[in-house]
Amino acid sequence: MEGLEVKVAEIDQRSKSNTHRLDDLEGKYDVLNRLATAVEVLATKQDSMEKSINALTGKVDTLENVPRKRWEGMVEKIIYLIVAGVVGFMLARAGL
Repeated sequence: MEGLEVKVAEIDQRSKSNTHRLDDLEGKYDVLNRLATAVEVLATKQDSMEKSINALTGKVDTLENVPRKRWEGMVEKIIYLIVAGVVGFMLARAGL
């Protein structure tokens, strides 16, 4: 009978150990589940931020082109003025 009591005690001890291990695993599972949910939320926010950044990039590109267009227009007008001055000078020299 003593051998049986020892076996029962060992099984009881193992059962308590397994219960403790299962409790630890349940806690770790809950933490892992919360982490997965947080990662999912972060991924959603990242997608939203990416869309916002793309929109802002387009607006910045547009704003960067405005001074360039002004400069190109000014250079074009200066070239027209120089050409008109040269042509006027040549016409004045020719007596027209």
